[in-house]
Amino acid sequence: MSTQTYTKEDLAQGFLDSLYYQIKLTEKCSRILAKQLEEKLNLEITLDELTALSVITLHNGEIHQRDLAKILLKDRANTGRMLNNLEKNGFIERFEKTKNKRQSFMINLTKKGAETLERLTNIVKPMFDEVHSKLKYDKEYLKNGIIQLRELMKEVTEIHI
Repeated sequence: MSTQTYTKEDLAQGFLDSLYYQIKLTEKCSRILAKQLEEKLNLEITLDELTALSVITLHNGEIHQRDLAKILLKDRANTGRMLNNLEKNGFIERFEKTKNKRQSFMINLTKKGAETLERLTNIVKPMFDEVHSKLKYDKEYLKNGIIQLRELMKEVTEIHI
């Protein structure tokens, strides 16, 4: 069995050519794009907040903060700050619900939140659709490839997300 010795340049180039690096770079570009869109369109809420409103709508007011945080891939503290801001500005309301003798807070959109979600989605969605239309590969093909990569990474590293 032979062992190969790698130079610093080989290792650096290997990192730059890796899928990990490409995914992280794409994530960074996505954050920059979101910030530019928020500024250019003068949105009254961030795209993260818009996404939160969408998720809340999908769950018809039957979602907890911790579940929302998991879906948004954010920690509970950041999600809490986001929800405080949305509630303060009248986009959502939180209400107590008792289930199995345990009280918890659920989140629901207000009329203002639903109207804002619809209006901003109609502005933002065509921009993302334009980006997707320019892909050389089918969006589902890329998404499935990324899912497959994530599943393989979970197997290799024994992480459970």
